[in-house]
Amino acid sequence: MSYVKGLTATAALAFFGVLATPAAHAEAGAPVFAVQSIAGSHMRLGFNAYQAGDYEKAARFTTKGTVKGIKKSRRAIAYSNLCAALGQQGTLDAAREACASALEMAPANWRALNNRGVINYLAGDKVAASTDFTTAAADANASVAKANADLLAGTKMAASE
Repeated sequence: MSYVKGLTATAALAFFGVLATPAAHAEAGAPVFAVQSIAGSHMRLGFNAYQAGDYEKAARFTTKGTVKGIKKSRRAIAYSNLCAALGQQGTLDAAREACASALEMAPANWRALNNRGVINYLAGDKVAASTDFTTAAADANASVAKANADLLAGTKMAASE
C-alpha cells in the first residue's frame, strides 16, 4: 500500500471514529472506550491526545468542546469523548456525568452508550454494562460496542460455569 493510500485509510478511520483505545488501567480482555474525531481545533486536539494516551490533556481539550454555542451534535460527541478520557483516568463519577450529558443530547449515540458501559464495567456493574453494550451494538457501525457485548457475554458465561 502506498504512503498516500495508507495515510488516507488512517485518516478515514480517524474521521469516522472507529479507533478505540483500551483502558489504560484495565486488565487484558476488558471492554474498551470508543472516541470520535470531529472538526474543531479543541476537539481534534483532545482526540489526538486521547489516541496518544495523554488522557489528562484529552480531557482538558475536550472540555472546551462542551461549551454552549457549539452545535448540539458536536457537544454530544465532545461529552462522549470526555467520558472516555475521564474514565481512562479512573474518575468514574465525573465520567458517568459526561456520558449522561452526551446521552441527554443524543440518546442514540452508540459511542456514549458504549463508554457508559465501560464506566459501568469498571465500577463493577456488569449488568448495566451489558445493557449499554447491547443497546449500543444495535447501531450498524458499532463494532467496538459489539465486541464489548460479546466480551462481556463470554465473561458472564465463564463466571456462571
